Amino acid sequence: MGIRRGWGLAGTIVAAVLLVSGCAGSAPEATPSPTHTTPPRIEDLITPTPTPTATVPATAEPVAQTVDAGVVAEGTSASASGSGPSNVAYQRQGEFAVVMNIDCSACTGTTTVTEPGRMSPFGEMAAPMSGSFLKDVFKNDPVNQTLIVLAEGPWTVTLQSWNDIPSVSGAQSGIGPAVLFLSDDVPRLTVDYAPASADDSFSGRVFTTSDSPKLFGNTEAFSEVYDVDLPGVMAIQTNGTWMVTPTP
Repeated sequence: MGIRRGWGLAGTIVAAVLLVSGCAGSAPEATPSPTHTTPPRIEDLITPTPTPTATVPATAEPVAQTVDAGVVAEGTSASASGSGPSNVAYQRQGEFAVVMNIDCSACTGTTTVTEPGRMSPFGEMAAPMSGSFLKDVFKNDPVNQTLIVLAEGPWTVTLQSWNDIPSVSGAQSGIGPAVLFLSDDVPRLTVDYAPASADDSFSGRVFTTSDSPKLFGNTEAFSEVYDVDLPGVMAIQTNGTWMVTPTP
């Protein structure tokens, strides 16, 4: 007789087969990969440097008070007086440059002479101040003009054609701004300059009858000979000491 397999043993085998089959038939769960975070670059942590904005130099603005000096013409000067900051309006009749003379000898503080829209003044000096400046040197300059006087105290401005200033001959010397009509008929000009302070400078402009203007200057003391076809009008802008000598 054959041997019969008991149900207990058969059930155990079937259960084992089913368990193994279940393990083999189901895909094992994937183990999640660890998340890798890329660290920020060092340049991302730095605040970008802002692009610098170009600085525009300040320009002179008119003040509240205005005095009218009138008309400047050949043979006719104009003048105006005031106290404290003021605009000085005038009208030029004719084609010529204008010499402006300022007397602020009774002023205190710092006196500045400029014009609307100008970045650097014609002159700026600790009181007392007196001197001359040259204006309207271009042929297309407007007829109606305005100066600005920034002062503490009483002042007087006189305006005249550069054709009306007296001529001088030989060596000339002075302190501060000046306008000279050098009458010597020579080809050169010797200029000596000593600054009034570390911030001082010298600017010279010479307009000649041969229509060959000469511009020169320095921020340090100097003694130089320049080729200048005199006679001509020379405008000196400085607070320092100077000497100009027409040279053969």
